[in-house]
Amino acid sequence: MTPKAKFERTGVLFLVMFFAGGVISFALFQKQVLEHDQYAATSLAQSVSQTDIPAQRGRIFAKDRDKTLVNLAVSEWRYNLVITPQLIKDKQKFADLLSSDYPKMTANDIFAKADSDKVFVILTKGLTIDEADKISKQNYRGVSLVPQLVRSYSEGDAIAAQVLGFVGADGEGKYGVEGARDDILRGKAGSEQQKKDSFGQLIDVLGGKDSTPGQDLVLTIDYNLQYTVESKLKESIDKYKADSGSIIVMDPKTGAILAMAGQPTFDPNNFSLVPSDQQSRFLSPAVSNAYEPGSAMKPLMMAVALDSGKVTPETTNVFGPSVTVLGKVITNAEGKVYGKENMAQVLENSDNVAMAWISSLVGAKTQREYYTKFGFGAKSGVDLVGESAGSLQDEKEWNDLLRSTAAFGQGVSVSLLQLATAYSVVGNGGTLVTPHLAEKTLVGDKVTVIEYITRGQVIKPETAKQVQLMLENVVLNGHGKRAKVAGVRVGGKTGTAQVPDPKGGYYSDRTIGTFAGMFPIEDPRFVMAVRLDNPKTVNFAESSAAPTFGEIAEWMANYYQLR
Repeated sequence: MTPKAKFERTGVLFLVMFFAGGVISFALFQKQVLEHDQYAATSLAQSVSQTDIPAQRGRIFAKDRDKTLVNLAVSEWRYNLVITPQLIKDKQKFADLLSSDYPKMTANDIFAKADSDKVFVILTKGLTIDEADKISKQNYRGVSLVPQLVRSYSEGDAIAAQVLGFVGADGEGKYGVEGARDDILRGKAGSEQQKKDSFGQLIDVLGGKDSTPGQDLVLTIDYNLQYTVESKLKESIDKYKADSGSIIVMDPKTGAILAMAGQPTFDPNNFSLVPSDQQSRFLSPAVSNAYEPGSAMKPLMMAVALDSGKVTPETTNVFGPSVTVLGKVITNAEGKVYGKENMAQVLENSDNVAMAWISSLVGAKTQREYYTKFGFGAKSGVDLVGESAGSLQDEKEWNDLLRSTAAFGQGVSVSLLQLATAYSVVGNGGTLVTPHLAEKTLVGDKVTVIEYITRGQVIKPETAKQVQLMLENVVLNGHGKRAKVAGVRVGGKTGTAQVPDPKGGYYSDRTIGTFAGMFPIEDPRFVMAVRLDNPKTVNFAESSAAPTFGEIAEWMANYYQLR
């Protein structure tokens, strides 16, 4: 190659290298100078993340007769133990050391999980603050403790599970007051900006916003009474071989629910273990399960007749063995005939034939109007999830037959809560209260009492007093004798209701036993309603629901010092 050719070749290579270097230099200048802010922002975005900080959920309290608070639900900080296997050089040594700090896991178990090519591995969940603190102090490389708020129910399935409900995996209250009062309990989540390295390890906290804790909630539930009601309900279901049951105790003057129990129930700490086909256990049956209450409705129909001026307590008539209405023959239980009765005796004897006659005096339109004023056919607004409105047919469907059967609790359906609330009308002098469970909220030293409306006057005070005395006569002389309490004036009424068959008519071998009543009669402080579904060892509510009522009322007489 000639010298001239060599020179030309060298010149070309130089020019190529010059221009290539210029391009590279410009690219570097563009990336490092012109686009520095953009790439810095991208890098920061990749290393900085915003993490939600859950709010501490408000506690839920019951109380006792002395107003001492008892904690039923609390949110606790628990920690998930997470590792980054790539950062752990000697996995066997790590396993040996960690197992001494956390003996609930063996070294072999820890090593098996750490010996992984995954980016993150959850070793275990649910560490307490003390357990997490002990591990944190060791400053293990590749170990993170992820905080988590866990809802804990101190009494499990023993006390008020259906009243409380639970908190789901999404942090929202489900069922019970957890669901109905979620807005009060949940609080407001905060946030935190965190800077992490390429392995996801926390380097620094850059800032954030604190969470706002939820408000504590004090229930109207009396802890000791709730325990007694839960225990007596279980005993009665077992004793009478009932399928299920529910009990509610209320203050008739305020609508405060002092105890509410249902069986079968569930453990809110382990709600996920309840099979999907049994999740009706999450609902309180006293609120969600409507039924035809049978003769427990008769005192309310009597109140309608008295209040509308169609009868007085002294009104007397002679009643035969049956009455036929629109082709339907109405008889008394076991075909009994009571003959001449006044209105108090009609309730004492639980006379269906007499009740049909009384309803004919009142008329379908007035009867339905009063049933509506008692709260039937509509939700009460109780602060629980899953309330049933029951069934109160349209006015056009209230023919003479429905009018007659509704007078003794068939053809219309109500929840046990609605029944107890209607009895509260009789107990408090005639007004319809709003049943409720939340009494007040607590935020530090600030106490806020929750107000509830009275839903109107249903019957006159004098009517309420007349029915109270009739109910006392039922306990003294009628089918409610086993609800008596020595030294306390008790009034109430049994109901042995048939169970409707979806195919039509009623089952011949199934009943629901109810006893609803109040005490002390001279100034009722308590209304209680007991329901036992399909008891098999007795035939009538006077032998199942009534004695259950009596046993609880006896305990309450001592507890509340009524005598």
